[in-house]
Amino acid sequence: FYSVCQQIIIPLTQNIMIVPKIEYLNMDEYGSIPRYMLGRVKYEQINSLIDELNGLTVRRYKILDTPPNKQSSENMKRFSRMTEEPETKETKDAFWFDSEDLKELAPSLKITDFTKILPILRHCQRLRQVRVGKKERYILLI
Repeated sequence: FYSVCQQIIIPLTQNIMIVPKIEYLNMDEYGSIPRYMLGRVKYEQINSLIDELNGLTVRRYKILDTPPNKQSSENMKRFSRMTEEPETKETKDAFWFDSEDLKELAPSLKITDFTKILPILRHCQRLRQVRVGKKERYILLI
């Protein structure tokens, strides 16, 4: 068994927060993905999406870790949206993002690409998808 996530350290003013990083797929894992999931998705597309998701989680937890009085007005709106969302037993003590974070924090990410590659990331145990009401949350598996 190997560790699926590496860690990214975010240096802040007083303390250090460690955010896990999704590891890239290797060729053995890519070869084990069923053909119906892959379609026309290339190996490089999967790993570039993983890069974007890692950047998204770093931005999300950087906003959450910054004190509210030091936030810009745009980040303060995001901060209030992120903190008012209720925690569930699946998301408690886990690193996660939701579909609104995808739209706000990763505008260059195409939602269609994400929806194509999401089953692959779930199959390779990189993400877990949880529904909370009408919203979907994506938990990083460590």
